[in-house]
Amino acid sequence: MNIKTRIDPEVHEAAKIAAAKEGVSLTEYLRRLVEVDIEARNLTKEGNSLSNQGAANGDSNRIY
Repeated sequence: MNIKTRIDPEVHEAAKIAAAKEGVSLTEYLRRLVEVDIEARNLTKEGNSLSNQGAANGDSNRIY
């Protein structure tokens, strides 16, 4: 899956620096941040907290 988003240039630069400090790509850094946040909110499939509100319009992968 690919995701496109826009962030402020300052945030983008800070994220690139943080990724470099961890020795990973910006993409990997952002993927890890999202994964950690989802786990912290207990929104994993195992936690059964994923929303299926999008299922009616065919978008069952969307989290609200």
